[in-house]
Amino acid sequence: MQCAAGSGYHRFMGGGVSPAYLARVAGLGCVLALFLLAYDARPASPPADAVTVRGRERGAEPSVPEVALASAVQTERPAAAVEMSIVPPPLDPAPWSGAPRRLDAAPAAPATGALSAIVVDEASGAVLYEHDAHRELAPASLTKIATAIVVLRRGDLDADAVSDVDGFTMRGSTTMGLYAGDHLSRRDLLYGLMLPSGNDAALVLGRSVSGSDEAFVAEMNAMVRGLGLRNTSFATPHGLGRVGYSSAYDMAMLARHAMQFPEFRQVVSTISWNVGGTRSYAVHNINSFLFNYEGADGVKTGYTNGAGHTLVASATRNGHRLYAVLLNDQTRYMDAASLLDWAFANHTWPAAP
Repeated sequence: MQCAAGSGYHRFMGGGVSPAYLARVAGLGCVLALFLLAYDARPASPPADAVTVRGRERGAEPSVPEVALASAVQTERPAAAVEMSIVPPPLDPAPWSGAPRRLDAAPAAPATGALSAIVVDEASGAVLYEHDAHRELAPASLTKIATAIVVLRRGDLDADAVSDVDGFTMRGSTTMGLYAGDHLSRRDLLYGLMLPSGNDAALVLGRSVSGSDEAFVAEMNAMVRGLGLRNTSFATPHGLGRVGYSSAYDMAMLARHAMQFPEFRQVVSTISWNVGGTRSYAVHNINSFLFNYEGADGVKTGYTNGAGHTLVASATRNGHRLYAVLLNDQTRYMDAASLLDWAFANHTWPAAP
């Protein structure tokens, strides 16, 4: 853009004005015009649906709290802080073996349909494969792994619990089939939590252990912080909705921690369980990975509309247990099997001491 005294400005002002005055006016006009051009050339603000808040689906209309949260995250977690957040925390339990070594001629890991995925060796805690593994996404019912850990840490699994939940009113939700007033043990509730993925069991367990949903969730999040897992925050004991978030890495570490409890290992590898108490009936494991993969011994499936299909799979071969976590993956079972096959076939483990 060019600005010159005596062109359009002179014709607009007409005669009778000194040339020096016109020159000053023309100069000010140029400054104003350049400012307006620069203002109009600013980059457009990103549309609201381009903001990702805790794994909210792309294209979903954000709520006011979500937009506020996005602003807070950008303010409190600059790029450098985010990079630091993916430094692995100390492992719990500590490694008891060296990390497996990938074979020199090993092919690349198979592709998956997951938004986030990871394969972890149990004994060393080593990551054998990862894809965006620290991305914060809704875990759905994988949340119940954390619920089970809090319950197991409290102990007293034979303590009596009284249901104040009617599972049959939780339409469209997986339940173990509780009625209000049912008496049963926390042990039975634990099987009802992990096998049929009972959302009713999650609520009754939390209230039995901590007195309220809010107090129990606070214990869940305190436990997660104690493990040093930085990309996880739960909002309910069961994982319904999209307000809680976690990552593939954090879920693998939670599963690795949980599997150190003998009761947890027994529960997640069980096909069916007979519930006692007020009523006697059987609950059945809906994790079909257990039935279809050699060496499978856990852990948990999940699904909500917001989270998509999620899975923490574990399998043991030749004394080595691996965990595969897939978040938002329509083909989770097939992809878990492919990743675990690749990991077992293309790594060698240190000799036992």
